[in-house]
Amino acid sequence: MTYFLSATWHGFYPGYYGCFMSMSFFILTSRKLRRFVRPKFLGSPSIKFFYDCLTTVCSLLLINYASIQLCLLSFERNYTLYKYFYGIPHIVLCHSLHWMSVAQEEKLSNHINYGII
Repeated sequence: MTYFLSATWHGFYPGYYGCFMSMSFFILTSRKLRRFVRPKFLGSPSIKFFYDCLTTVCSLLLINYASIQLCLLSFERNYTLYKYFYGIPHIVLCHSLHWMSVAQEEKLSNHINYGII
């Protein structure tokens, strides 16, 4: 709701809505991904540093990918942008969400089967 209100506040160009809706999806996915993946990288300081650098670069790329829509404004230009990138950031993050939900369901079913819950 916040991102939709922000897009409305900026104006009625499709680029605003594309940017803010993409950012809401990216933030939702990154929070879940961080909660799911980060504990696996906390073993040693060098691995944690690598994880931090990798996630910083990925975050900056996604922010730039989403915010370019603010400059393009029109639907046609945004569609051309998505065609150029083949929508890969959105597809990768959709698959990540699906992968995490499947892994969480398996973990939950294992806990239920072994009487942990």
